[in-house]
Amino acid sequence: MKTWRTRLQVKTSKDYYRTDEINIRKGIFQGDKLSTLWFCLAINFLSKLLNESSYGYVIEKNTNVKINHLLYIDDLKLFAANEEQLLRQLKIVTSFTRTIRMELGIDKCAVVHVKRGKLSEGDTMMIQDDFGIQTLTHGDTYKYLGVQQGMEIRTNEARETFKYKFLNRFKKILQANLNAKAMNTAISSWAIPCLSYSFGVVKWTASDLKTLDIQTRKLPTRHGMHHPNASVNRLYIPRKDGGRGMQSIESIHHTVVKDMREYFRSKDLPFYKALSKEDQNITALNMASEHYTVQHPTTEELTEVWHNRALHGRYPAALKKRSIDKERSVKYLQSGYLFPTTEGRLAAIQDQVVATRSYQKNILGKNLTGDRCRKCSRAPETIQHVTSSCPVLAPREYTDRHNAMAKVFHQAISLKYGLINTSKKIHEYLPREIQENDEVKVYWDHPLTTDRPLAHNRPDIVVFKKREAKAIIVDITVPADDNAEKAYTEKVVKYQDLAFELKELYRLANITILPLVITTSGLIEVHLMENTTRLGLEERLIEDAQKEVILWTTRIVRRFLMSE
Repeated sequence: MKTWRTRLQVKTSKDYYRTDEINIRKGIFQGDKLSTLWFCLAINFLSKLLNESSYGYVIEKNTNVKINHLLYIDDLKLFAANEEQLLRQLKIVTSFTRTIRMELGIDKCAVVHVKRGKLSEGDTMMIQDDFGIQTLTHGDTYKYLGVQQGMEIRTNEARETFKYKFLNRFKKILQANLNAKAMNTAISSWAIPCLSYSFGVVKWTASDLKTLDIQTRKLPTRHGMHHPNASVNRLYIPRKDGGRGMQSIESIHHTVVKDMREYFRSKDLPFYKALSKEDQNITALNMASEHYTVQHPTTEELTEVWHNRALHGRYPAALKKRSIDKERSVKYLQSGYLFPTTEGRLAAIQDQVVATRSYQKNILGKNLTGDRCRKCSRAPETIQHVTSSCPVLAPREYTDRHNAMAKVFHQAISLKYGLINTSKKIHEYLPREIQENDEVKVYWDHPLTTDRPLAHNRPDIVVFKKREAKAIIVDITVPADDNAEKAYTEKVVKYQDLAFELKELYRLANITILPLVITTSGLIEVHLMENTTRLGLEERLIEDAQKEVILWTTRIVRRFLMSE
C-alpha cells in the first residue's frame, strides 16, 4: 500500500492541468478485488455476532430453523420475531459499526412490520434519541440489492425497471461505434448482467422472455448490424461454429434459474432444506418441485435448423466440406475485428438474403419484369453471380479484390527476403513488377518468357531462390464458396506446363506450384495454411488476407446494389 499513488489531470479547450504525484496514505480502492475481500473480512464479524445471538424469525418450527439476517458486502437485512428483538439486533449493528468507524446510511434504511401475513403500520424505530429508522406504510418500498421491495417484490414494476435498464444499455453499446468483438464483450459484461441479476429473484414468464429476445434482435436490425431476413438461429450460435455469438435472454434465464435451484437443493443444511420445502412456487425457483422443465432450443437444435434451411443453410454446408478449413474460416468471427455493420452485411451475403433481383422475384415474390443481372443482363442476378461471376465486374472489382489478397502475401515475401524494409497498409502498398537481391528474384504479375509459347505464363507471384536453384509459383484465386476445391485443382493444372518449362530453362532442382485460395465469403481452402508455411510465412497472414477478401466482397455487393 505504500506504493499506491495517483495524479489528477484536467484538460480544457485552453489549458491542461496536472498535479504532482499524490501518495494514498489510507483507505481502500473501490472496484478493486482485493479491497472488496478486505472489506468482507472486516464486516463478516458482524454476521458472526448476529448468528451467535438468540434473535431471529423461525421459518421451520419442528427443527427450530431461524433466519436473522442477510448480508451482502455492505447491504444488510435483519429479521426478528418482534420489535424488541429487532431493536436489540439494531443495537448490535450500531455498536459494531461505531467500533470499526463505519457509518450507517440511515436515509436508506427502513423497517417493515408484518403481523399474520399483513403489513402493519408503526412509529419510527428509535435506537437512540437522535437515531431513528422510518417505518414503511402501505404502498411504500425500499431498495435491497437493487430491487424495490415492500412486503414482497413488486414483480411487474421490477421487471419493467430491469428491462428498461437493460435495453437502455444495449442501445448505448450499439451506438458506441465498437468493433464486433468489443460490442459482444460490452453486451455480455455490461448490458446482460443488469438483467440476468434479476433471474431467479424476479419471476419472468416465457412470453416476457421471448418478447425481450425479439426486442433485442430488432435493435441490431435498426442499426444495420443484422439483416431482417438473415438467419435468426445463427445469431445465437457460437462464433466458433460460424454463428454471431449473441446470447439468448431466454436461454440465460433458464440457465441461471437451473443453477440456482441446484445450488439451494444440493445444500445438506437445515436452513436450505427448510427454504426448499416452503418454496411452493413462491419464488421463481419453485424449489419444492422435484423437476424443473425448460422449453427452449439448445445450441445443437438451433444449428440443425440453420443447416437445414434452403438458403441460410448453404454457408454452413460449405463450412462442413472437407476442402474447407472450418477453424480458420470462422477466425474473423472469433477475432471480431470487423465493424458490426460490415459483419451483418457479410452474414446477409452468406445467408443469401441480399436484395438481388433473383431473390426479390423468386423468394420474396415481388412483381419484377425479370431477374437478369442489372450489369451484364446475361445471367440471373443471384448473390453468387454478383460476388464472383459477373463479367462486367471482373475487370475492376474482382481484380481489385484479387490483388488485395495477393498483395498481403507479396509484401510478406518481400519483407522476408529483405526486398523492402517497412510494412505498409495493403491499400497503400504498390508491388514492384520485379525485385531482386543476391538471394532471390521475385516477379509480380509479370509474363515469363519460355522456349515455347504458353497460354498461361503470368502467375501472380514467382519466387526464384538463386542459391538453392528452386522456384515457387504462387497464384491467388477468390472463387465462389462451392468452387474452392475445383479452383485449387485448376490452378495446379494450369501452371504445370509453365513449371516444366522454367525448370528446364533455368536448370532448377525443384519448382513448386502453390495456389492460395479464399472464397468470396471468406472460406479458407484447406491447403492454404500448408502453402503459407511452405512459403516460410506466418499464419497470421491468412487472417489478413481473409480480411481483405471479406471487405472487398461486402464493398462490391454494396456498390452493386446502389447502382440501380
